Amino acid sequence: ELADETTEKAYCDEQMAKTEAKKSELEDDIAKMTAKIDQEASKSATLKEEVKVLQEELAALAKEQAEMDKIRIETHEAYVVAKKDLELGLSGVRK
Repeated sequence: ELADETTEKAYCDEQMAKTEAKKSELEDDIAKMTAKIDQEASKSATLKEEVKVLQEELAALAKEQAEMDKIRIETHEAYVVAKKDLELGLSGVRK
């Protein structure tokens, strides 16, 4: 009976040691995964900020392009009027 208890105790000790080792291994895995999640969350926040800045820059570029298009149209309209006046003046001089 004492031998059975000793064998059972040895088995239990062995299983407890294996369990503790596995638990420690899993805790290490959790720590690594948590660190990786934190790192990826930080990257995500950085990328979101960069996207926000780029969207603002794109909006500013679109606004500037619209202003340049407006100026181009106004300049072209002024050119058409001036060209017509100049052609009239030239045709008067040529007569």
